[in-house]
This record gives sequence, C-alpha cells and structure tokens, in this order.
Amino acid sequence: MIQQNFSTRFVNCVMRWATNRYLCLQQSALNLLPPPNPNKNYLLYIHVPFCATLCTYCSFNRFLFQEEKARHYFLNLREEMRRVKDLGYDFKAIYVGGGTTSILPDELCKTLDLAKSLFNVQEVSCESDPNHLQKETLEQFKGRIDRLSVGVQSFDDGILRKIGRYEKFGSGEEVRKKLEKAIGILPILNVDLIFNFPNQTREMLARDLEIVRALAPNQLTTYPLMSSPSVKSLLKRSIGEVDLQNEARLYAQILESLADDFVPLSSWAFSHRGSEIFDEYVVDNDEYVGIGSGSFSFLDGVLYVNTFSLKTYAQRIQSGKMGVARERKYSKKAQLQYRLMVELFGGEASIERFQTRYGADLKKDLFKEIAFLRLSGNIIKKGNAYYPTNKGKYLFLSMMKEFYIGMDRVREESRAMLNAEDM
Repeated sequence: MIQQNFSTRFVNCVMRWATNRYLCLQQSALNLLPPPNPNKNYLLYIHVPFCATLCTYCSFNRFLFQEEKARHYFLNLREEMRRVKDLGYDFKAIYVGGGTTSILPDELCKTLDLAKSLFNVQEVSCESDPNHLQKETLEQFKGRIDRLSVGVQSFDDGILRKIGRYEKFGSGEEVRKKLEKAIGILPILNVDLIFNFPNQTREMLARDLEIVRALAPNQLTTYPLMSSPSVKSLLKRSIGEVDLQNEARLYAQILESLADDFVPLSSWAFSHRGSEIFDEYVVDNDEYVGIGSGSFSFLDGVLYVNTFSLKTYAQRIQSGKMGVARERKYSKKAQLQYRLMVELFGGEASIERFQTRYGADLKKDLFKEIAFLRLSGNIIKKGNAYYPTNKGKYLFLSMMKEFYIGMDRVREESRAMLNAEDM
C-alpha cells in the first residue's frame, strides 16, 4: 500500500516553494517568439479557450462560448500559426487543449488542415468532452485527429451532480454509452478520469475503473483532483475538502486494478495492452510553442506566456505580432531538475539521454536529488537509468500535480488582470 510518507510531504513542500519562486513572470517586450534551433524538435500547442459552461474545479484559461467571438478568435489563431511558420518552426506533433477544443468542429478542422499544410505533422492529440462524441463530429475528425482525449472525470452520478457535469453531459451511464459508440472511429481514444474527489470511496473508484476496463479504450489517464488555492477554496465550500491520505490509497488501488489490462505510460497515464502507444506530450517534448490566448511556450530555457485577454490577443495578432505577454528565464540547474521530475514521472530517467540531450552528467549535476530519491526508496537504478518504484510513482504524480497547481496560479494571476472588455 502506498502511503503519503515523509518524502512525499517533504517534496510537495519543496515543489510549492519552487513553483512560488520560479513561476513569477515578468512582462515581455517581445513581439515575436525567438526563431527555432534547427537541431531541436518542437511540439505545437494550440489553445481553444471557450466552454458552454464553466466547471468549478477547472483553472484553465476559458471563457463562456459566444459563437461570433469564437469564430473571430479562430481566425486570429490561424494567423498566429502562420507567424510561427514564418519564423522557421516545424512540428511533427500537435496538442490541442482548452477550454472545449471541439466547440466549433468546423473551425477546429480548418485550423488542423492549415497546420498540416504548413508543417510536417505526424500526430495530432486533441482534448474533448462527452457532448462532442457524435458520430458525425468524429467522422469530421478522421484523418485530422489521431488521439482524442475525452474528459469523463467520473461515471458516478453523485459526483457528477456535485461538480456540475450531470446536467451538462448526462448521467454516467449516458456517458458510458457515448464512449462505447465512439471507440474505434479514431485511431486512439483516451478516457480522462479524476480521482480523490471529496468523499469519494474505494467502491466508487472501483466502479469507475470497472467501467473503463469493460470499455477497453486505447488509453486511460487518471488525474488526482488538483486545483489552485482559490479553486480549492471554492471546491471546499461546494463539495468538501480533499483528503491527501485518501489520494494515496486510491492511487494504490488504481495501480493494482489496472495491472492486468493496462501498461503504464507515466505515473497517471496508461495504455490498454495491445493498443498503439501514444505517450504524453509533456514527457516526450522538451520544448514547445504555444499559440492562442493563455497558451505557454518553453524555448531555450525561457517560459513564455501569451496574453489571456481576448481583446489584447486580437490586437496583437492583427498588428503583426504574436500573443506573448510575459516570460521567465531559467538556469540550467533548474531546467535539469524539471527534466528529472518529468522523466521519472514518465517512468525512466536515462543517464545517457541526459548526457546527449542536455549535456549533463546526471549522477554529478543532480547528485543531491538522486541521492535523496534513492535513499528514500522512490527510485532504483537499473543499468544506465533510474526508475521509480511504486512508492516513487506516487511521489512523482504528487510532484507533477504541484507543478500543475503552480501553473494554475499563473493562470489565475493572468485572469485577475482582466476586465469585462477583455473577455
């Protein structure tokens, strides 16, 4: 049984300190992102910030859907994509996130068609929700989207009602039927579940996992409930307080329950045995370009954040600029620490990879970090790489959760600067 032990609590405190320190951003004077390094591979992230309704637990950059405003946004999004091409970038992989990416399927298709005409795209991963699993919509996505990730969160009607999804997407059984009909239309379908909702029991999670095993989607992602401080406060008032000891118990249950049918891709992502492997973009892509309001880019040790204001975003694009508003440069040591976390979260930190890709001696440059993780029983060394133990898988899941919560704080700060005309 995985326990929330000292090393997990200690590392979570370190992560909170680090995200508070390192995710303080400065205003950027850039009109365009810097050009690419020809020796590097990049991922293109596309952000679609519109939803029909806003979920209380979500901290991503999103706005209530208005069709005219959304169509105008897509025009600007495609123009920003052309700026990226003019800078000399190319991409093999694209990830589309939101918001609700498929809120206007025709606009999403136009955007992906443009991307494939500009870049040598080999794979496209896109987020979606149960309301956009109609056969006619999925048929439009054929040849355009390789992996569709559907945010289900839970099949439990009690949980769905508490978080406002029952009215929005229907009962757990209705969602299950939609998924059943959708599987097989696109190459890969991923189901997103969230665990450790307040008052969620082992029996409730077991039923969710049983439904997924019966559906046998290509992939499953099991996120722990995560939220920035303000969202956490809202959740506490609306559905209750999160119990981290319960999180550890439920995570151990997930690993045990999925062991026979799914292969781990990372601490929280799993591929159904026999399915095509499609790893998470955050693990495999060191650097990425983000386009759209509220998107993030990471290039040559610098984090760039696009403006969250729809009005300012449109003005910048229409004046020949890109959406960059804030930035932060990181030291080589900070970048290596981040990559160590990400690669162990992904299941393996290769000594050779750190040497060839980052010019770093993993055992020397991160000696203290490696020593702590080994002595605390969170990693083991096999051959020329380090691997997480089961205890370590939970540790790195917790670290990644804290990192995402830190990014959520950046989003909250950016959204706090907006006024009514920015939305």
